[in-house]
Amino acid sequence: MKKITLKISAFLLFATFALQVQGQACPEIYTADGVYKISTCGLTPELYMTINASSGQLEWAAEETGALEATQNWTIQDHGLPASGGYIQVTANLTPGPGDFTLIVDQTTLDATGSDPEIQINVRPGLPIIDAADPNYGWDQFQRRRESGWGGPGNNALFAKPSPTSGALQGNLRYRDAPSAAGDPVLFQSPGSITAMRMVLVSLLSTEDFDTSSIFISNPVNDELSIKGLTANVKQVSVYSLLGKEVISTEVNDKSELNIDVSALSTGMYLVKMQGEKGSYTKKIVKQ
Repeated sequence: MKKITLKISAFLLFATFALQVQGQACPEIYTADGVYKISTCGLTPELYMTINASSGQLEWAAEETGALEATQNWTIQDHGLPASGGYIQVTANLTPGPGDFTLIVDQTTLDATGSDPEIQINVRPGLPIIDAADPNYGWDQFQRRRESGWGGPGNNALFAKPSPTSGALQGNLRYRDAPSAAGDPVLFQSPGSITAMRMVLVSLLSTEDFDTSSIFISNPVNDELSIKGLTANVKQVSVYSLLGKEVISTEVNDKSELNIDVSALSTGMYLVKMQGEKGSYTKKIVKQ
C-alpha cells in the first residue's frame, strides 16, 4: 500500500512540475529591428523555426550551430510597404549559398474546412514584395502581437496578415499549437488561444549608416572577448547584462582589434554594443 501511495505521490509531483514548466512565461521578446531566433516556448527540448537546408522548406528543428545556424537566424523589421500599422517582414540570408529567403503564408496549404481554419507558414526565395499591385503582395506580411493581446512592451506572438482575397484569413490565423516533433511544419490556426514564441535576440540592426560588415566578435567567450575588423566609425565598445547594466566599457582609439578581459563576469548571456558617430550595433554573446 505504501509503495502505491509513493508511486501516486511521485506521479502527481511530476505532473505538477510539468504543468509549471509548460506554464512558464517566455522572457525573450521582439522589441526592435534585429536578428532573432524564433523558437517554441515550454517544450523540452525547444524547437526552432528553421529552413531545411535540403528541401528549402520551413520546419521546426533542434537548435543548429556552426554553418547551419544561418537557417535559424531571422531578421525581423517593419515591412517595407507599409512601414507602419504593425506589419513586419521576416527574412533570412543564407550566404554563401542560396541567398535571401522571406517568411510567407503559403496560400496553397489553406484548410478552411470546419470551424478551425489552418494554414502552413513557409519560405520563398527572394526579398519581401513591396509592390501592392503584385498578386502575391501581402502574403509575406505578419502582425506582431503579444500572447496577452495588444498591450505591453515587445512582441512574442505572430499573426498572419488578414487577406482581402480569402475569407478564412480575415480573422486571425496565428501560432497556436506547438509542434509535436522536429520536422513538423509551422502551422497557424484560428480561433483559440494565442501561444507565445521565444524571440531570442542574436543582434540588433542599426538604424543609421554604421558599417559592421568587417567586424568579427568571438562567441562564445571564456576569459577574453576578441573583436577584430574594427573600423574608424567605431569609437566605443561596451558590454551590458541582459537587464541593461553596463559591466565593461572601453574606448577604441582607432584600433582595429580589441581583446577585452571578461574573466570577472559570471557565466551567462551579455550584449556587446559598439557605438560611433553614425550609429550603433549590438550583438549577444555567451560567457562560458
